[in-house]
Amino acid sequence: MSQIIQPSKVVYVLKKRSAWPLVIAGILIVTLGVGLLISLAANVALIGGKAGKGEVAVGQDRFSEVVLEGAGADKIVIIPVKGFITFADSRSFLERESMGKQVEERLLAAQDDPSVKAVILDIDSPGGSITASDIIYHRVKEIQAAGKIVVAGFGDLAASGGYYLACPADYIVAHPTTITGSIGVIIQTLNLEGLMSKIGIKDVTVKRGEEKDFLSPFREMTPEERGMLQGVVDEMYERFLSVVAEGRNFSRKELDAIAGGRIFTGPQALANGLVDEIGYQDTAIEMARELADLEEATVIEYEKEYSFFDLFRGRVARIFEPLPGFAIQQLFKPQPPEILYLWAL
Repeated sequence: MSQIIQPSKVVYVLKKRSAWPLVIAGILIVTLGVGLLISLAANVALIGGKAGKGEVAVGQDRFSEVVLEGAGADKIVIIPVKGFITFADSRSFLERESMGKQVEERLLAAQDDPSVKAVILDIDSPGGSITASDIIYHRVKEIQAAGKIVVAGFGDLAASGGYYLACPADYIVAHPTTITGSIGVIIQTLNLEGLMSKIGIKDVTVKRGEEKDFLSPFREMTPEERGMLQGVVDEMYERFLSVVAEGRNFSRKELDAIAGGRIFTGPQALANGLVDEIGYQDTAIEMARELADLEEATVIEYEKEYSFFDLFRGRVARIFEPLPGFAIQQLFKPQPPEILYLWAL
């Protein structure tokens, strides 16, 4: 008699899952939530309330006062003007404002504070956008109209637009090693027509308006187009000359001898009347104190206060942007032309 063998049953053994991943995820979520709530509460209190002692407000932004030296109720504010002068968005993840906006906000903060008697512009800039330079120049004039003294202190470089915005200052101090001047205007483009013909690339442009593409890198400018552009540059140059003439009390003959894009060292600038003294930052501070008729003063800087939410106000996307580099496509990507008060190679 044959024996029937039953197939063995498959037995599944359930492994006990570890609870640690869930615990860790929960802790992270709770920590993040608590951090968001704390930051939100702090921002509500900051925006809803008035700036306290040692703080100044410009719109929704807050600045704390950092004491550098001195004492007393009267203040002298040092405002840095560093790098390319522009109101274009900053590429820095931590900075929401452009360089021009940072300078403008600090000038407005100093203008609104009655205890600020003088401002020192700490300039180290090759210049930049003609409009950005002119806006800061305008703010400097406004702060003087509010009864405050403005002293400009030059660092390594105070050229072109960097000199433009310093012209209305009541006093200008340059380092012995400062490079300044470069009173002029520049606009540059490339002509890639020869290169493109060699590598077999043809430009295809559809336009309405004969001069619509007159700064295109893919063709030569016509004499008429060059003349039109030169007229714009000449007008901006004349404006620069008028700013220097007004601020430094130059005649047109004197201007012709020092303008035209020429650069000068600090001592050369002094000999030509572009600056008032050769010295250092303490020289500028002492002169600001003297011109403002202050026996004592607290010298301060404004430091921007950033909150957790500032990282998300138009800046988070920058984390995911590709790193700057060069690609052949950049040669053929349309770029807006810039007319600049700038000293650059």
